Amino acid sequence: MTEFHFINIKKDLNMYLIKKITLALSAILFIGTAQADLYLELGINGGGEDLVQTTTGDSVTAGGGIKFAAGIQNPVQDGDASVRIAVGYIFDSVDAADGEADIDALTLDAMYLVNSGKHIFGIGGTLHMNPEFTITSNTLGSLKLEFDNAAGLALQYGYRISDNTELGVTYNDLTYSVNNVDFDAGSVGLYFSNGF
Repeated sequence: MTEFHFINIKKDLNMYLIKKITLALSAILFIGTAQADLYLELGINGGGEDLVQTTTGDSVTAGGGIKFAAGIQNPVQDGDASVRIAVGYIFDSVDAADGEADIDALTLDAMYLVNSGKHIFGIGGTLHMNPEFTITSNTLGSLKLEFDNAAGLALQYGYRISDNTELGVTYNDLTYSVNNVDFDAGSVGLYFSNGF
């Protein structure tokens, strides 16, 4: 049987500040797009709060799943730093004997990255647009939740394994909201990226 876990939490982030950081990073990036490189990313994120859990322990979480992203990265400060803007898609699903559930969202990430040899440290913002959760169950019927857009803090550490290839970890701190109910959508993830 599928069970839901609803927990009402306070929002930790100042949405105004996150939006301003994202706008500032976007402006820096687009000032010098002639130097920008194509950026591709594949990642997997362990999300925050369980939205549904099966009796076998599988679950769909807010903010978690497999992520594909593409964007541009622009070097600044003589190549010691860069600004990255990427648009992506994150999704997760689970099947059970009596139904199925899935969640997906479009993402926009804006990151300021500092290079130190092969190490890359990043801070910025993430925006999850139109997160949508759907469950279809033979016993519970159907439910569709359309969350509000969610903005949050993004931190990143990467290790450059070759000139254009990076392997790293991410941390996102954000909250999904629907009908005045909040869900922790923070996530920790692994990513693999390639710049051209």
